[in-house]
Amino acid sequence: MKARPRRRAAVRLTERQRHWLEHIRAAQRKDEPLTVYAEQRGLSVSSLYEAKRHLRKAGVIAAAGGTKKPKQMVPEFVSVSVRERVHSVNGTALRVRLGSGALLEWSDAPQGEALRELVGMLS
Repeated sequence: MKARPRRRAAVRLTERQRHWLEHIRAAQRKDEPLTVYAEQRGLSVSSLYEAKRHLRKAGVIAAAGGTKKPKQMVPEFVSVSVRERVHSVNGTALRVRLGSGALLEWSDAPQGEALRELVGMLS
């Protein structure tokens, strides 16, 4: 005999809980942070977040149903290597292209320790 999946009991919401739930869902539909949504409508920001916490705890809204946008990834540095001898290209003694596409050029390339220090800062 197979076990039947349990049905979640229906949660009865108070009028006040329904009021806050409507605002939370409206903010999600508009893709607005709750703080912005509340301030634009003259609502208490802390009350809106408190209601969201209670509704989440009661299982009315999903834990992952936040309104924040994901953070953007920060580009990482790319590795560079130092060659024993720097060759001049079109009169430029040193040329470095950064991951962002920026190009750094020196007519008098740093030598020795200064070059190692520069590469250390760029890597």
